[in-house]
Amino acid sequence: MTNIVPLVEDWPFPLFKLDDDDHILWVNQAAQEWLGRSSHKIEGKRLWDIVATDPDSQGITGKARDKHAAITTRHVSVKDIKAGGDGRMAHLTAYMTSDGVGLSVWFLGPQPRETKIGGQVVTGMGRMIAHELKNPLAGIKGAAQLLRDDVASVEGLALIDLIGSEIDRISRLADRMEKLGDADPEEGQRVNIHEILRQARRIIQSASPNVVFDERYDPSLPHAYGDADTLMQALLNLIKNAAESTGHKGKIRLETSFRSGVRGGPSAKHLPMQIRIIDDGPGIQKDLLAQIFQPFVTTKTDGQGLGLALVSKVAAAHEGIVEVQSVPGRTVFSLLLPAPPHSNTEELSL
Repeated sequence: MTNIVPLVEDWPFPLFKLDDDDHILWVNQAAQEWLGRSSHKIEGKRLWDIVATDPDSQGITGKARDKHAAITTRHVSVKDIKAGGDGRMAHLTAYMTSDGVGLSVWFLGPQPRETKIGGQVVTGMGRMIAHELKNPLAGIKGAAQLLRDDVASVEGLALIDLIGSEIDRISRLADRMEKLGDADPEEGQRVNIHEILRQARRIIQSASPNVVFDERYDPSLPHAYGDADTLMQALLNLIKNAAESTGHKGKIRLETSFRSGVRGGPSAKHLPMQIRIIDDGPGIQKDLLAQIFQPFVTTKTDGQGLGLALVSKVAAAHEGIVEVQSVPGRTVFSLLLPAPPHSNTEELSL
């Protein structure tokens, strides 16, 4: 556990690592506080002998093992058997680790520690991502370079170049994930939002060729200020979600504008810049809308519920916000960013 404890010890919700029989191998500090016992009094015990929930929810760890995937069950009651009393409502997520099953308990309502939506969760997850991604990325890049020798078409070579550029971007992203919670983006610089949107659209369309994209960009929009790689990841997550919502065959509109409707001019630098991803999918359930940016909340049966938490984190790191509106047939995610200092109409995103 030496590689995992520093990464998740300070996460603000209980985490358990379990063996194949659901015996506890490790707990974090939040789990110890919840159960009122130290780790040496918890580890080795079977989880369901000290934590009570319904039988179906107890089966979540077995499902994660069988499917080798993250499994989430929502709005279940859990309680410390020793403490007795009523349970607390929570989302449970089980997921595979290198040598066991992890289980997170995300309590609904007030959290045991003060957190921003998705904040500490995504920061901690980012450390783990950075640690785990490096070796497979290097292998993928090497394989792509070998493929280049066997590809002659212009289209094929362009796709290989896209693979290489994306591997480099993800590598840079992994290096920065640990510091994603900083108030200001690390090494901020002027970023062409429209170039990022076009690149993100190209990546998603290569995987979803039947999606119809409608790009409507405001030519007066100045460059944003921040980190291009994390902004790219946030927009990729939003566009990918939109494509999956439409069944990979709907329509997605990508828009940029000044939120107030003012186009250019000296006053525009004080107005938030708006990026909107609009899809014609079935929409998001009303009971999920208020929680959609929280970790482990997802509409996907096989989703892990971290993508939109990451988007929220990236927005906050750029002193912006992300919003959602959804009805059947129209879902709109809006990423709002402040105009960079000293922006002017001579520096345009197009």
